[in-house]
Amino acid sequence: MEDLKARFEKIIARVRKPSRYLGGEKNVVSRPFEETDLKICLVFPDLYEVGMSHIGLLILYLILSSRENFFVDRAYAPARDLEAFLRKENLPFLSLTAKRSLKEFDLIGISYPYELCATNIVNILDLAGIPVLAENRTDADPIVLGGGSAVSNPEPVADFYDAIIIGEAEEAILEVAEVVSLARKKAVARAELLNSLSEIPGVYVPSFFKPIYEKGVFKELVPLKPGYEKIKRRVVPDLDFIPYPWRPLVPWAEIAHDRLAIEISRGCTRGCRFCQASSLYRPVRERTPRRLLEMAEEGLLATGWDEISFLSLSAGDYSCLTELIVSFNKRFLPEKVALSLPSLRVGSLNETIIAEIKKVRKTGFTLAPEAGTERLRQVINKDIKEEDLLETARMAYEAGWQHLKLYFMIGLPTETQEDLEGIVRLARKLTRIKGKRGPQVNVSVSTFVPKPHTAFQWEAQLSLAETKRRLNWLKAKLSGRRLKFKWHKPEQSFLEGVFSKGDRRLAKLILLAHEKGARLDGWSEECRFEAWLAAAKELGLDLENYLAAKDPNLPLPWEHIDLGVTKEFLLEERNRALSQKTSPDCRFAKCLKCGACDFKSIKNLLAKDCDVPAIRPKIVAEEGRFTYRLIYQKIGLCRFLSQLEVMKQFHRAARRAGLPLSFSEGFHPLPRISFAKALPVGVESLSEVAALELVKRLPPEEIKLSLNKELPEGLAIKEVIPSSPKKALTVPDEAHYEITMAEPISDDAIQKFLAKRSVVLKVRRGKKEKEIEIRPYVLSLEKEDNKLKLVLFEPREGGVRAEEVVAALFNCAPSAAPIQRIVKSYPLELLK
Repeated sequence: MEDLKARFEKIIARVRKPSRYLGGEKNVVSRPFEETDLKICLVFPDLYEVGMSHIGLLILYLILSSRENFFVDRAYAPARDLEAFLRKENLPFLSLTAKRSLKEFDLIGISYPYELCATNIVNILDLAGIPVLAENRTDADPIVLGGGSAVSNPEPVADFYDAIIIGEAEEAILEVAEVVSLARKKAVARAELLNSLSEIPGVYVPSFFKPIYEKGVFKELVPLKPGYEKIKRRVVPDLDFIPYPWRPLVPWAEIAHDRLAIEISRGCTRGCRFCQASSLYRPVRERTPRRLLEMAEEGLLATGWDEISFLSLSAGDYSCLTELIVSFNKRFLPEKVALSLPSLRVGSLNETIIAEIKKVRKTGFTLAPEAGTERLRQVINKDIKEEDLLETARMAYEAGWQHLKLYFMIGLPTETQEDLEGIVRLARKLTRIKGKRGPQVNVSVSTFVPKPHTAFQWEAQLSLAETKRRLNWLKAKLSGRRLKFKWHKPEQSFLEGVFSKGDRRLAKLILLAHEKGARLDGWSEECRFEAWLAAAKELGLDLENYLAAKDPNLPLPWEHIDLGVTKEFLLEERNRALSQKTSPDCRFAKCLKCGACDFKSIKNLLAKDCDVPAIRPKIVAEEGRFTYRLIYQKIGLCRFLSQLEVMKQFHRAARRAGLPLSFSEGFHPLPRISFAKALPVGVESLSEVAALELVKRLPPEEIKLSLNKELPEGLAIKEVIPSSPKKALTVPDEAHYEITMAEPISDDAIQKFLAKRSVVLKVRRGKKEKEIEIRPYVLSLEKEDNKLKLVLFEPREGGVRAEEVVAALFNCAPSAAPIQRIVKSYPLELLK
């Protein structure tokens, strides 16, 4: 086991972002692997920075890890550089924290959150040494469990999964875990275990269905188990139905949504006809403001984040939004915690909400008209008036927002050239407020993809050629000093459409595209569209056929998945769309009989009580500004953190510690913590220097103990010294390095190096290659066993790195220098 960890450490020392692969983040739950009944690894099939932002995986981790008899770890898709090293070194894909081979786990939960991560699922299983196809797995292999939003149509990836949870997994994941745990104890055969899993409501076992095709066209999916014809999605009646501690994991690396996320409500009944989430997450269930403030208190105390995001499909529709925001700011404003509302609907904002959001900092203002004309917005059931859009933009701009984001789709059913012109006209209007200069308007456009279980699931998707034509027209028109235009890559939308409406024949396409190098297709810079086209050609698949319109009278590959919303309702909504008729929100009008509710436990659950407890803000009585010099060490796995990542760990630790912090002024207030020098990634140090400013005088020992309690293992404060802003960050210009070598070096080579007056080395700094002079910076260099003792002169600017000195000794590139470990230090007496 130690050998695997050690080998993996050597590999991540050579990859671009090693902090993605460290594990052991703050709030991780650790238990002895061998002493638990069930070993579970939750896998998100995309990079760490995306997966760590996904609240669904986090919730399941918190639920499962709160059970004492479960061992729970996570894993995220490797970037291409790590994958290449794993394959070269013949090392299996490992879990994140325990660094265990995935084959050692009993249950592997690999989510399917969006269509373009299909090859990542294959890649992870392949790297782990687990048979990619479920039919090839034996009793010795883990159960591979799926779930997530994209399993609304699981068929393209169905062959890779043993079982899939349809719908909300908070309850179902525990039921699955108990069944697998019992089966492992009794050594139950795999076929019997799959049968037991199929008995759990909401669990889909793909091998119990057989697809039928005629002349290359999907005909039906035949159930092989009597009474197991449809899988009805799981729904939790209340978001707090399954209790779990709200102590989110604190990432090492910067992630896509680097903030504390709190789900204020789930589900939306606005009924946008293109929106799959509208069907997948009905009905609406809201948390009370009291509960949300409790979660904010618990989450911020546990994480130290300086921003909270209130998550919902439509946060502006939350019943008690004004009261919640006012109460939140009253409690957390003194601590400089910002608030983000990522999904605001035009018409849901008022002056109070806008004024409250901007109090700490303006975290971005986004509106999603989706279509450029009121006619087309009526077709998609997004009944937004242009005057409401303009009024909302006016309020935001006058409140101080200088940038406005607008989201549109092209290719919506019945779209005409006039609708495209409407996008341009509306965007240009919003650059001027009341006839004067207005905000910078950033227009983002994606291609409409017809999704399963929506009113538009039978519609055609734009061809790739037509998508490019419309985007090029918009590019030409959306230009100007206060306009910026961004678009979703057409090839990615094309693939998304294929998988959204695909069937099981696509499994072979995924496997072959993976062989040809397809990975990480959700990243525009990584998507290799040519691999998909080559694979499709080789298999004789016409991908354009998947984008064609579907006959409502013919079966669809996903009709065995019952999300609750009926086909009859969807067809009625489709007819209303083509007649340009809108449908009301059932929260505020009569029931539309969509089929989602049973009106017993499953029904709209709104927060009717908007009262909140008396808020007592934590206000620190400022006594002045007090600077402290911190001497800290950065060792172990923390050596793989960049300086920015170290800074964030300090910021969050200081917040968790409850220190009376002094904050910077301006747009984004930050704790006043500064660092003397940036330590290169991969280098350890026994004595680095930082400065901390507080608004209240505290004993140095109290500061040291408070920070060390919250800092992650590998970062530790060794000494706290009262200082002044000018002196706090001073460091000696001589740094000592102990370098453990992977290869021996002769005394003769060292003496030859020291005898030279000039040693030049070609290195890469940033994106540029340059030649640097090494020798003048080396004050002393000697060998002691397999270690080099190096003293470098380190001026305030410039200088050389320890690995560059070794590279010069071996006449190689710094990345090829045979180094096992570098430890830096300053003599402590020079730091005090």
